[in-house]
Amino acid sequence: MGVAPPAELRTAAEHLASTFTDTWNSRNGVAYGEAYWPDAELVDPTGQIWDGRDAIAAMHVDLWNGPAGHTEVSARVRRVRPIGTDAMVVDLDVDVAGFSPPPPGAAVHAHGKVKAHLKHVVEKRAGEWKISASQNTFVAAMPSA
Repeated sequence: MGVAPPAELRTAAEHLASTFTDTWNSRNGVAYGEAYWPDAELVDPTGQIWDGRDAIAAMHVDLWNGPAGHTEVSARVRRVRPIGTDAMVVDLDVDVAGFSPPPPGAAVHAHGKVKAHLKHVVEKRAGEWKISASQNTFVAAMPSA
């Protein structure tokens, strides 16, 4: 089984990170959801499972209408790992500033930011790369020594 060229994978991963950042910061639920396949699944930091693009987008709209209403996010691609010709795992490191209050289980780090790691399974279907599965994990505070 062949693997997609590394440049194609990196470009698709960077595009997804940019889409995540732009649509979060503009609070655009429809565009946010378009990064996911209709049959996608998201496991949020609380362990709640969101089944399907529409549920994922709606949950984010609710979040933006609540404690994430004044947040700004930045994301960077940490790793891209091919898992076949039309699939890859994309790891994002995410900083979110402005939560009020911070989400349960999330530590507030330097400059008031909540940090998270997103792991996406991304599939290429009909020439498009989109997320088919995602796991979001908050970086917890480390206990003091």
